[in-house]
Amino acid sequence: MSGRFRRRSNLKKALATEAINDLHHVMKESNDQSLSDASARLILRIGKKYGARMKNYTGIAVCRSCKLAMVPGRNSTVRIRSKSIKYTCGVCGRTKTMGPSFRG
Repeated sequence: MSGRFRRRSNLKKALATEAINDLHHVMKESNDQSLSDASARLILRIGKKYGARMKNYTGIAVCRSCKLAMVPGRNSTVRIRSKSIKYTCGVCGRTKTMGPSFRG
């Protein structure tokens, strides 16, 4: 029975993490909203398949309900409260809160 439950190799997860970082760079540097949204959808798809996540936060979030790139000032709002940061998607209205343990 040991052959039934194979784990994904670390190489595949490392390649997925590298792909996510590249897509995040494209999403961050692009001025085209459709390119940013396509990158956001791919980031969510790769993350779901391989269990890889973005390691550090650099200003652009991904809305998990409408699967779009939430660029502050373009299609989302950012509120800074005492000890928390709150992002609101301008398309669907979903909020994302980063609490006191948030380290940028």
